[in-house]
Amino acid sequence: MADVQSTAAELAGLLDDSLAPVYVLDEDRRIIYCNPACARWTGVSTSELLGAQCVFHSEPDDGSAAAIAVALCPPPKVFSGKPRAAMIGITRPDGRTVHRCGHFLPLSDGEDECAAVVAVLESYDCAAQEPGPAVDDGAQLHEQLRALRRRMAGRYRLDSLLGRSPTIVRARAQIELATATGASVLVVGPAGSGKDHAAKAIHYGQADPGSLVPVDCATLETNLLRGALRSAWLPAAHSGRATLLLNNVDAMPPEAQLELVELLVREPRRVRVVATATRRLGEMAARDEYATTLACALSTITIELVPLTERIADLPLLAQAFVERANLHSVKQIGGLAREALDHLSAYAWPGNVDELAEVVGQAHERAAGGEITVADVPKQICWSAESGVHPPRTEESIKLEEFLGRVEKELIARAMRRAKNNKSKAAKLLGLTRPRLYRRLVQLGFEQPTGEKRSTGGRKGSQSG
Repeated sequence: MADVQSTAAELAGLLDDSLAPVYVLDEDRRIIYCNPACARWTGVSTSELLGAQCVFHSEPDDGSAAAIAVALCPPPKVFSGKPRAAMIGITRPDGRTVHRCGHFLPLSDGEDECAAVVAVLESYDCAAQEPGPAVDDGAQLHEQLRALRRRMAGRYRLDSLLGRSPTIVRARAQIELATATGASVLVVGPAGSGKDHAAKAIHYGQADPGSLVPVDCATLETNLLRGALRSAWLPAAHSGRATLLLNNVDAMPPEAQLELVELLVREPRRVRVVATATRRLGEMAARDEYATTLACALSTITIELVPLTERIADLPLLAQAFVERANLHSVKQIGGLAREALDHLSAYAWPGNVDELAEVVGQAHERAAGGEITVADVPKQICWSAESGVHPPRTEESIKLEEFLGRVEKELIARAMRRAKNNKSKAAKLLGLTRPRLYRRLVQLGFEQPTGEKRSTGGRKGSQSG
Protein backbone atom coordinates (compact mmCIF):
# COMPACT_ATOMS: atom_id res chain seq x y z
CA MET A 1 0.00 0.00 0.00
CA ALA A 2 2.87 2.30 0.85
CA ASP A 3 4.41 1.65 -2.56
CA VAL A 4 1.13 2.62 -4.27
CA GLN A 5 0.92 5.85 -2.29
CA SER A 6 4.55 6.59 -3.03
CA THR A 7 4.00 6.02 -6.77
CA ALA A 8 0.89 8.23 -6.75
CA ALA A 9 2.83 10.99 -4.97
CA GLU A 10 5.65 10.74 -7.51
CA LEU A 11 3.15 10.91 -10.40
CA ALA A 12 1.46 13.95 -8.86
CA GLY A 13 4.85 15.59 -8.47
CA LEU A 14 5.67 14.96 -12.13
CA LEU A 15 2.35 16.42 -13.27
CA ASP A 16 2.79 19.42 -10.95
CA ASP A 17 6.14 20.14 -12.60
CA SER A 18 4.74 19.76 -16.15
CA LEU A 19 4.76 22.88 -18.29
CA ALA A 20 1.65 21.62 -20.14
CA PRO A 21 -1.71 22.23 -18.46
CA VAL A 22 -3.09 18.94 -17.12
CA TYR A 23 -6.36 18.24 -15.32
CA VAL A 24 -8.39 15.16 -14.42
CA LEU A 25 -12.18 14.70 -14.40
CA ASP A 26 -14.08 12.03 -12.53
CA GLU A 27 -17.00 10.06 -13.99
CA ASP A 28 -19.39 12.88 -12.96
CA ARG A 29 -17.31 15.35 -15.02
CA ARG A 30 -15.99 17.16 -11.94
CA ILE A 31 -12.41 18.41 -11.87
CA ILE A 32 -10.54 16.36 -9.25
CA TYR A 33 -7.00 17.43 -10.16
CA CYS A 34 -5.52 20.51 -11.80
CA ASN A 35 -1.77 21.20 -12.06
CA PRO A 36 -0.23 24.67 -11.58
CA ALA A 37 0.31 25.09 -15.34
CA CYS A 38 -3.45 24.67 -15.90
CA ALA A 39 -4.22 27.26 -13.23
CA ARG A 40 -1.75 29.72 -14.81
CA TRP A 41 -3.20 29.18 -18.29
CA THR A 42 -6.81 29.63 -17.21
CA GLY A 43 -6.07 32.52 -14.84
CA VAL A 44 -8.09 30.79 -12.09
CA SER A 45 -6.61 29.25 -8.97
CA THR A 46 -6.47 25.50 -8.49
CA SER A 47 -8.72 25.70 -5.43
CA GLU A 48 -11.44 27.43 -7.49
CA LEU A 49 -11.33 24.83 -10.26
CA LEU A 50 -11.33 21.75 -8.03
CA GLY A 51 -14.85 20.37 -7.68
CA ALA A 52 -16.24 22.43 -10.58
CA GLN A 53 -18.41 20.42 -12.98
CA CYS A 54 -17.83 20.42 -16.73
CA VAL A 55 -21.05 20.64 -18.76
CA PHE A 56 -20.90 20.37 -22.54
CA HIS A 57 -22.62 23.55 -23.72
CA SER A 58 -21.64 26.76 -25.48
CA GLU A 59 -23.29 29.60 -23.60
CA PRO A 60 -20.98 32.66 -23.46
CA ASP A 61 -18.53 32.49 -20.57
CA ASP A 62 -17.75 35.35 -18.20
CA GLY A 63 -14.30 34.36 -16.98
CA SER A 64 -15.59 32.81 -13.74
CA ALA A 65 -14.31 29.46 -12.47
CA ALA A 66 -17.64 27.79 -13.31
CA ALA A 67 -17.57 29.15 -16.88
CA ILE A 68 -13.97 28.07 -17.37
CA ALA A 69 -14.83 24.58 -16.12
CA VAL A 70 -17.51 24.44 -18.83
CA ALA A 71 -14.95 25.51 -21.43
CA LEU A 72 -12.62 22.71 -20.29
CA CYS A 73 -15.29 20.04 -20.84
CA PRO A 74 -14.10 17.30 -23.24
CA PRO A 75 -16.31 15.75 -25.95
CA PRO A 76 -18.87 13.45 -24.24
CA LYS A 77 -17.67 10.48 -26.31
CA VAL A 78 -14.58 10.39 -24.07
CA PHE A 79 -16.76 9.22 -21.19
CA SER A 80 -17.79 6.25 -23.34
CA GLY A 81 -14.15 5.14 -23.37
CA LYS A 82 -13.05 6.71 -26.68
CA PRO A 83 -9.90 8.92 -26.73
CA ARG A 84 -10.54 12.24 -28.44
CA ALA A 85 -8.84 15.50 -29.32
CA ALA A 86 -10.58 18.88 -29.34
CA MET A 87 -9.71 22.56 -29.44
CA ILE A 88 -10.29 24.17 -26.05
CA GLY A 89 -10.96 27.90 -25.90
CA ILE A 90 -11.46 29.87 -22.69
CA THR A 91 -12.04 33.49 -21.80
CA ARG A 92 -9.81 34.41 -18.88
CA PRO A 93 -10.93 36.72 -16.07
CA ASP A 94 -8.93 39.51 -17.80
CA GLY A 95 -11.22 39.12 -20.87
CA ARG A 96 -8.59 37.58 -23.13
CA THR A 97 -9.57 34.45 -25.11
CA VAL A 98 -6.89 31.75 -25.47
CA HIS A 99 -6.85 28.35 -27.16
CA ARG A 100 -5.02 25.07 -26.77
CA CYS A 101 -5.38 21.60 -28.26
CA GLY A 102 -6.75 19.14 -25.71
CA HIS A 103 -5.93 15.42 -25.73
CA PHE A 104 -8.41 13.46 -23.62
CA LEU A 105 -7.65 9.93 -22.40
CA PRO A 106 -10.36 7.90 -20.61
CA LEU A 107 -9.24 5.67 -17.74
CA SER A 108 -11.17 2.47 -16.97
CA ASP A 109 -11.85 1.08 -13.53
CA GLY A 110 -11.52 -2.45 -14.88
CA GLU A 111 -15.24 -2.91 -15.58
CA ASP A 112 -15.31 -1.19 -18.97
CA GLU A 113 -16.65 1.97 -17.39
CA CYS A 114 -14.95 5.34 -17.48
CA ALA A 115 -13.65 6.16 -14.01
CA ALA A 116 -11.72 9.31 -14.95
CA VAL A 117 -10.52 11.37 -17.90
CA VAL A 118 -7.02 12.81 -18.10
CA ALA A 119 -6.72 15.99 -20.16
CA VAL A 120 -3.43 17.34 -21.49
CA LEU A 121 -3.48 20.72 -23.24
CA GLU A 122 -0.85 21.41 -25.86
CA SER A 123 -0.20 24.68 -27.62
CA TYR A 124 -0.27 23.48 -31.22
CA ASP A 125 -3.02 22.76 -33.73
CA CYS A 126 -5.19 19.66 -33.26
CA ALA A 127 -5.23 19.10 -37.02
CA ALA A 128 -1.45 18.55 -37.01
CA GLN A 129 -1.67 15.56 -34.69
CA GLU A 130 -0.99 12.48 -36.85
CA PRO A 131 -1.24 9.81 -35.65
CA GLY A 132 -3.25 10.45 -32.52
CA PRO A 133 -6.75 10.47 -31.06
CA ALA A 134 -9.55 11.38 -33.44
CA VAL A 135 -10.73 14.97 -33.58
CA ASP A 136 -14.44 14.85 -32.80
CA ASP A 137 -16.84 16.43 -35.34
CA GLY A 138 -19.19 17.50 -32.56
CA ALA A 139 -16.28 19.07 -30.68
CA GLN A 140 -15.33 21.09 -33.76
CA LEU A 141 -18.89 22.40 -34.10
CA HIS A 142 -18.89 23.05 -30.34
CA GLU A 143 -15.84 25.30 -30.55
CA GLN A 144 -17.20 27.09 -33.64
CA LEU A 145 -20.42 27.66 -31.72
CA ARG A 146 -18.55 29.02 -28.68
CA ALA A 147 -16.54 31.39 -30.89
CA LEU A 148 -19.67 32.66 -32.63
CA ARG A 149 -21.48 33.15 -29.32
CA ARG A 150 -18.53 35.11 -27.95
CA ARG A 151 -18.77 37.49 -30.91
CA MET A 152 -22.55 37.79 -30.48
CA ALA A 153 -22.46 38.17 -26.67
CA GLY A 154 -23.86 41.44 -25.35
CA ARG A 155 -25.94 42.07 -28.48
CA TYR A 156 -28.28 39.13 -28.92
CA ARG A 157 -28.22 35.52 -27.72
CA LEU A 158 -30.60 33.89 -30.14
CA ASP A 159 -30.21 30.34 -31.38
CA SER A 160 -32.24 31.17 -34.49
CA LEU A 161 -29.60 33.73 -35.57
CA LEU A 162 -26.68 31.31 -35.38
CA GLY A 163 -24.92 30.47 -38.63
CA ARG A 164 -22.53 31.74 -41.27
CA SER A 165 -24.75 31.79 -44.36
CA PRO A 166 -24.93 35.18 -46.14
CA THR A 167 -28.64 35.62 -45.36
CA ILE A 168 -28.23 35.18 -41.60
CA VAL A 169 -25.04 37.28 -41.50
CA ARG A 170 -26.99 40.08 -43.21
CA ALA A 171 -29.91 39.65 -40.81
CA ARG A 172 -27.57 39.95 -37.79
CA ALA A 173 -26.06 43.11 -39.23
CA GLN A 174 -29.54 44.57 -39.78
CA ILE A 175 -30.58 43.69 -36.23
CA GLU A 176 -27.46 45.41 -34.89
CA LEU A 177 -28.31 48.51 -36.95
CA ALA A 178 -31.94 48.46 -35.80
CA THR A 179 -30.87 48.11 -32.16
CA ALA A 180 -28.73 51.24 -32.43
CA THR A 181 -31.56 53.39 -33.83
CA GLY A 182 -35.01 54.33 -32.63
CA ALA A 183 -36.65 53.73 -35.99
CA SER A 184 -39.61 51.43 -36.47
CA VAL A 185 -38.64 47.92 -37.55
CA LEU A 186 -40.50 45.21 -39.44
CA VAL A 187 -39.20 41.62 -39.13
CA VAL A 188 -40.58 39.43 -41.94
CA GLY A 189 -40.26 35.66 -42.04
CA PRO A 190 -42.18 32.38 -42.16
CA ALA A 191 -43.55 30.72 -39.04
CA GLY A 192 -40.82 29.23 -36.88
CA SER A 193 -38.00 31.29 -38.39
CA GLY A 194 -37.35 33.22 -35.16
CA LYS A 195 -38.85 36.58 -36.10
CA ASP A 196 -40.56 37.06 -32.71
CA HIS A 197 -37.26 36.41 -30.91
CA ALA A 198 -35.42 38.76 -33.27
CA ALA A 199 -37.93 41.53 -32.55
CA LYS A 200 -37.40 41.14 -28.79
CA ALA A 201 -33.63 41.13 -29.29
CA ILE A 202 -33.90 44.54 -30.98
CA HIS A 203 -35.74 45.91 -27.95
CA TYR A 204 -33.60 44.36 -25.21
CA GLY A 205 -30.38 45.12 -27.08
CA GLN A 206 -30.85 48.85 -26.48
CA ALA A 207 -28.83 50.57 -23.74
CA ASP A 208 -32.00 51.67 -21.92
CA PRO A 209 -34.83 49.62 -23.44
CA GLY A 210 -37.67 50.48 -21.07
CA SER A 211 -40.79 48.35 -21.13
CA LEU A 212 -41.94 46.02 -23.90
CA VAL A 213 -45.67 46.00 -24.67
CA PRO A 214 -46.62 43.04 -26.91
CA VAL A 215 -49.90 42.88 -28.88
CA ASP A 216 -50.84 39.91 -31.08
CA CYS A 217 -52.74 41.25 -34.07
CA ALA A 218 -53.84 37.79 -35.26
CA THR A 219 -55.68 36.59 -32.16
CA LEU A 220 -57.83 39.60 -31.21
CA GLU A 221 -61.10 40.68 -32.80
CA THR A 222 -61.17 44.16 -34.34
CA ASN A 223 -62.77 45.98 -31.39
CA LEU A 224 -60.57 44.22 -28.86
CA LEU A 225 -57.49 44.92 -30.96
CA ARG A 226 -58.30 48.63 -31.24
CA GLY A 227 -58.79 48.79 -27.49
CA ALA A 228 -55.54 46.89 -26.89
CA LEU A 229 -53.64 49.33 -29.10
CA ARG A 230 -54.97 52.33 -27.18
CA SER A 231 -54.35 50.66 -23.82
CA ALA A 232 -50.80 49.74 -24.79
CA TRP A 233 -50.00 53.08 -26.40
CA LEU A 234 -50.95 55.41 -23.54
CA PRO A 235 -48.63 54.09 -20.81
CA ALA A 236 -45.87 53.56 -23.37
CA ALA A 237 -46.19 57.14 -24.62
CA HIS A 238 -46.17 58.59 -21.09
CA SER A 239 -43.07 56.65 -20.01
CA GLY A 240 -41.14 57.71 -23.12
CA ARG A 241 -39.05 54.51 -22.94
CA ALA A 242 -41.17 51.76 -24.39
CA THR A 243 -41.47 49.52 -27.40
CA LEU A 244 -44.82 48.44 -28.82
CA LEU A 245 -44.33 44.94 -30.24
CA LEU A 246 -46.97 44.14 -32.87
CA ASN A 247 -46.84 40.43 -33.63
CA ASN A 248 -48.44 39.26 -36.92
CA VAL A 249 -49.09 42.85 -37.98
CA ASP A 250 -49.96 41.69 -41.51
CA ALA A 251 -53.12 40.13 -40.02
CA MET A 252 -54.32 43.46 -38.57
CA PRO A 253 -57.86 44.30 -39.81
CA PRO A 254 -58.44 47.61 -41.68
CA GLU A 255 -60.26 49.36 -38.77
CA ALA A 256 -57.37 48.62 -36.42
CA GLN A 257 -54.92 49.84 -39.06
CA LEU A 258 -56.67 53.24 -39.07
CA GLU A 259 -56.55 53.33 -35.27
CA LEU A 260 -52.79 52.70 -35.33
CA VAL A 261 -52.23 55.36 -38.01
CA GLU A 262 -54.01 57.92 -35.80
CA LEU A 263 -51.84 56.97 -32.83
CA LEU A 264 -48.67 57.25 -34.90
CA VAL A 265 -49.67 60.69 -36.19
CA ARG A 266 -50.70 61.91 -32.72
CA GLU A 267 -47.51 60.74 -30.94
CA PRO A 268 -44.95 60.20 -33.70
CA ARG A 269 -41.81 59.93 -31.51
CA ARG A 270 -42.95 58.81 -28.09
CA VAL A 271 -43.19 55.09 -28.76
CA ARG A 272 -41.00 52.80 -30.79
CA VAL A 273 -42.86 50.23 -32.86
CA VAL A 274 -41.33 46.86 -33.73
CA ALA A 275 -43.55 44.55 -35.78
CA THR A 276 -43.42 41.00 -37.14
CA ALA A 277 -45.16 39.62 -40.23
CA THR A 278 -45.14 36.65 -42.55
CA ARG A 279 -45.84 38.87 -45.60
CA ARG A 280 -44.21 42.07 -46.85
CA LEU A 281 -46.45 45.03 -46.04
CA GLY A 282 -45.32 47.01 -49.08
CA GLU A 283 -46.47 44.26 -51.43
CA MET A 284 -49.78 43.98 -49.58
CA ALA A 285 -50.28 47.77 -49.89
CA ALA A 286 -49.58 47.59 -53.63
CA ARG A 287 -52.47 45.11 -53.92
CA ASP A 288 -54.73 47.35 -51.77
CA GLU A 289 -54.66 44.76 -48.99
CA TYR A 290 -53.03 47.08 -46.44
CA ALA A 291 -53.00 50.78 -45.60
CA THR A 292 -50.12 52.35 -47.54
CA THR A 293 -49.41 54.97 -44.87
CA LEU A 294 -49.12 52.34 -42.16
CA ALA A 295 -47.04 49.99 -44.32
CA CYS A 296 -44.50 52.77 -44.88
CA ALA A 297 -44.51 53.84 -41.22
CA LEU A 298 -43.85 50.32 -39.94
CA SER A 299 -41.19 49.43 -42.53
CA THR A 300 -38.50 52.04 -41.92
CA ILE A 301 -36.11 49.13 -41.40
CA THR A 302 -37.15 45.76 -42.82
CA ILE A 303 -35.35 42.59 -41.76
CA GLU A 304 -36.08 39.36 -43.62
CA LEU A 305 -35.53 35.92 -42.10
CA VAL A 306 -35.52 33.19 -44.74
CA PRO A 307 -36.83 29.61 -44.35
CA LEU A 308 -34.39 27.07 -42.94
CA THR A 309 -34.20 25.29 -46.31
CA GLU A 310 -32.69 28.46 -47.80
CA ARG A 311 -29.89 28.47 -45.20
CA ILE A 312 -29.42 24.71 -44.90
CA ALA A 313 -25.64 25.18 -44.51
CA ASP A 314 -26.39 26.56 -41.02
CA LEU A 315 -28.25 23.42 -39.94
CA PRO A 316 -25.24 21.56 -38.38
CA LEU A 317 -24.39 24.54 -36.19
CA LEU A 318 -28.04 25.12 -35.23
CA ALA A 319 -28.51 21.43 -34.41
CA GLN A 320 -25.35 21.49 -32.27
CA ALA A 321 -26.71 24.51 -30.39
CA PHE A 322 -29.95 22.70 -29.61
CA VAL A 323 -28.05 19.60 -28.46
CA GLU A 324 -26.00 21.71 -26.06
CA ARG A 325 -29.09 23.55 -24.83
CA ALA A 326 -30.55 20.14 -23.90
CA ASN A 327 -27.27 19.26 -22.15
CA LEU A 328 -27.77 22.23 -19.84
CA HIS A 329 -30.94 20.71 -18.41
CA SER A 330 -29.98 17.04 -18.42
CA VAL A 331 -27.61 14.71 -16.61
CA LYS A 332 -27.12 13.07 -20.01
CA GLN A 333 -24.37 14.77 -22.05
CA ILE A 334 -24.45 14.43 -25.83
CA GLY A 335 -21.52 15.58 -27.96
CA GLY A 336 -23.47 16.19 -31.17
CA LEU A 337 -25.04 14.39 -34.11
CA ALA A 338 -23.53 11.62 -36.21
CA ARG A 339 -22.85 12.64 -39.78
CA GLU A 340 -25.55 10.33 -41.16
CA ALA A 341 -28.10 11.85 -38.77
CA LEU A 342 -27.15 15.33 -40.00
CA ASP A 343 -27.59 14.13 -43.59
CA HIS A 344 -31.15 13.01 -42.80
CA LEU A 345 -31.93 16.34 -41.14
CA SER A 346 -30.51 18.26 -44.12
CA ALA A 347 -32.76 16.32 -46.53
CA TYR A 348 -35.96 17.24 -44.66
CA ALA A 349 -38.20 20.11 -45.84
CA TRP A 350 -38.62 21.78 -42.39
CA PRO A 351 -42.07 23.37 -42.73
CA GLY A 352 -41.72 24.56 -39.12
CA ASN A 353 -38.25 25.98 -39.78
CA VAL A 354 -35.81 26.58 -36.88
CA ASP A 355 -38.45 26.02 -34.19
CA GLU A 356 -39.23 22.58 -35.61
CA LEU A 357 -35.52 21.72 -35.76
CA ALA A 358 -35.19 22.62 -32.06
CA GLU A 359 -38.08 20.32 -31.20
CA VAL A 360 -36.74 17.41 -33.29
CA VAL A 361 -33.23 17.68 -31.81
CA GLY A 362 -34.73 17.84 -28.31
CA GLN A 363 -36.65 14.60 -28.96
CA ALA A 364 -33.54 12.93 -30.37
CA HIS A 365 -31.54 14.02 -27.32
CA GLU A 366 -34.04 12.25 -25.06
CA ARG A 367 -33.81 9.03 -27.11
CA ALA A 368 -30.01 8.98 -27.48
CA ALA A 369 -28.27 6.27 -25.47
CA GLY A 370 -24.64 6.96 -26.46
CA GLY A 371 -22.41 9.99 -26.66
CA GLU A 372 -23.94 11.23 -29.91
CA ILE A 373 -27.30 11.31 -31.68
CA THR A 374 -27.59 8.65 -34.38
CA VAL A 375 -30.14 8.05 -37.15
CA ALA A 376 -31.97 5.64 -34.82
CA ASP A 377 -32.62 8.55 -32.42
CA VAL A 378 -34.07 10.86 -35.09
CA PRO A 379 -37.92 10.87 -35.32
CA LYS A 380 -39.16 8.43 -37.97
CA GLN A 381 -40.97 11.03 -40.07
CA ILE A 382 -37.67 12.84 -40.65
CA CYS A 383 -35.96 9.65 -41.83
CA TRP A 384 -38.89 8.70 -44.07
CA SER A 385 -38.82 12.13 -45.68
CA ALA A 386 -35.08 11.87 -46.30
CA GLU A 387 -35.44 8.41 -47.85
CA SER A 388 -38.28 9.54 -50.10
CA GLY A 389 -36.04 12.33 -51.35
CA VAL A 390 -33.34 9.81 -52.29
CA HIS A 391 -35.88 7.51 -53.96
CA PRO A 392 -38.61 9.81 -55.32
CA PRO A 393 -41.85 8.09 -56.41
CA ARG A 394 -42.18 7.40 -60.11
CA THR A 395 -44.82 9.51 -61.79
CA GLU A 396 -47.47 7.36 -63.46
CA GLU A 397 -48.36 8.43 -66.99
CA SER A 398 -52.09 8.76 -67.49
CA ILE A 399 -53.65 6.77 -70.35
CA LYS A 400 -56.02 8.74 -72.58
CA LEU A 401 -58.30 5.97 -73.81
CA GLU A 402 -59.59 7.63 -77.00
CA GLU A 403 -56.08 8.54 -78.18
CA PHE A 404 -54.81 5.05 -77.37
CA LEU A 405 -57.67 3.27 -79.23
CA GLY A 406 -57.25 5.67 -82.16
CA ARG A 407 -53.57 4.71 -82.50
CA VAL A 408 -54.47 0.99 -82.35
CA GLU A 409 -57.19 1.37 -85.03
CA LYS A 410 -54.87 3.30 -87.32
CA GLU A 411 -52.16 0.63 -87.00
CA LEU A 412 -54.63 -2.22 -87.75
CA ILE A 413 -56.04 -0.46 -90.86
CA ALA A 414 -52.51 0.24 -92.12
CA ARG A 415 -51.58 -3.46 -91.74
CA ALA A 416 -54.77 -4.60 -93.51
CA MET A 417 -54.16 -2.22 -96.42
CA ARG A 418 -50.58 -3.52 -96.79
CA ARG A 419 -51.74 -7.18 -96.77
CA ALA A 420 -54.49 -6.37 -99.30
CA LYS A 421 -52.02 -4.40 -101.46
CA ASN A 422 -54.24 -1.29 -101.08
CA ASN A 423 -57.35 -3.13 -102.29
CA LYS A 424 -60.06 -1.59 -100.13
CA SER A 425 -62.57 -4.44 -100.62
CA LYS A 426 -60.04 -7.07 -99.45
CA ALA A 427 -58.86 -4.86 -96.58
CA ALA A 428 -62.47 -4.30 -95.46
CA LYS A 429 -63.02 -8.07 -95.50
CA LEU A 430 -59.87 -8.64 -93.37
CA LEU A 431 -61.08 -6.06 -90.83
CA GLY A 432 -64.69 -7.28 -90.79
CA LEU A 433 -65.98 -3.94 -92.15
CA THR A 434 -68.03 -2.88 -95.14
CA ARG A 435 -66.14 -1.14 -97.89
CA PRO A 436 -67.98 2.22 -97.40
CA ARG A 437 -67.23 2.18 -93.65
CA LEU A 438 -63.56 1.43 -94.27
CA TYR A 439 -63.39 4.27 -96.75
CA ARG A 440 -64.89 6.70 -94.22
CA ARG A 441 -62.26 5.66 -91.61
CA LEU A 442 -59.46 6.00 -94.18
CA VAL A 443 -60.54 9.59 -94.81
CA GLN A 444 -61.04 10.39 -91.07
CA LEU A 445 -57.63 8.98 -90.15
CA GLY A 446 -55.86 10.83 -92.95
CA PHE A 447 -55.04 7.88 -95.22
CA GLU A 448 -57.03 9.37 -98.14
CA GLN A 449 -58.61 12.61 -99.20
CA PRO A 450 -62.38 12.77 -99.72
CA THR A 451 -63.60 12.03 -103.23
CA GLY A 452 -64.91 15.55 -103.71
CA GLU A 453 -61.50 17.08 -103.06
CA LYS A 454 -59.92 14.77 -105.65
CA ARG A 455 -62.42 15.87 -108.27
CA SER A 456 -61.85 19.50 -107.38
CA THR A 457 -58.10 19.10 -107.64
CA GLY A 458 -58.45 17.38 -110.98
CA GLY A 459 -60.61 20.27 -112.22
CA ARG A 460 -57.97 22.78 -111.24
CA LYS A 461 -55.30 20.76 -113.05
CA GLY A 462 -57.51 20.62 -116.10
CA SER A 463 -58.09 24.35 -116.13
CA GLN A 464 -54.39 24.98 -115.76
CA SER A 465 -53.51 22.62 -118.61
CA GLY A 466 -56.26 24.08 -120.71
